[in-house]
Amino acid sequence: MRFGLPTGGRSPGPGGRGRRSPARRRVWQSFSFPLLVLTINCALLFTVGRRFPLETVIVLAIFGVAAIGVALYVGELVIVDFILWITTPIMHEILAPLEYEQVGEMTIAKLSDDIVSVWQCQAFERQLKRLIDEHHCDLILDFSGIGRLSSNFRGVLIRLTTAARREAEKLGSPYRPVAVPPDELFRVFADRKSAVEEMGRHDGHGWVVLCSVPVGIRAVSDAV
Repeated sequence: MRFGLPTGGRSPGPGGRGRRSPARRRVWQSFSFPLLVLTINCALLFTVGRRFPLETVIVLAIFGVAAIGVALYVGELVIVDFILWITTPIMHEILAPLEYEQVGEMTIAKLSDDIVSVWQCQAFERQLKRLIDEHHCDLILDFSGIGRLSSNFRGVLIRLTTAARREAEKLGSPYRPVAVPPDELFRVFADRKSAVEEMGRHDGHGWVVLCSVPVGIRAVSDAV
């Protein structure tokens, strides 16, 4: 009668001697080198410490302080990330709902307060994409209520433009690109009225334009 060997055990060899399996051999090799290095370092430290006790204590103190500093820095990052992870859902609830109005086929969304953090950009992006999902694919973003604006909002605008175009294509509406000045990514109008008048004559759908951008951030309108 034959019996199977347990997985990872020793297989019989000549003379009844066993042989380590490849898996155990790899584990032993992975641990043996660090142990060897640690042993050599301890031996050197012990030898040097007997000859130069004061200098050894000073070097160990320096390395200890450095290790503590690194540990505190990493711990601070972990704590900050944990706090942000805990408080972000609460901040999302505090964020005011997006104000918008419909003018013909155009939707005017007013951005308010400061948009300075990543989670604020993501929150506004979710609200604006929700409008697009509800078939509002012609967007005028009113920046008159914005004080400070994160550079990350540029990526939000690019993704919104792509989403608006795709939604227009799903609805079977003709897409026409909006003419923009050289070295600009988005069409920026002085105020809401001029944006509505100009885009009302635009023969196409699936676009995103800006209006009432404060002078302080107009200079970086290609990076908002």
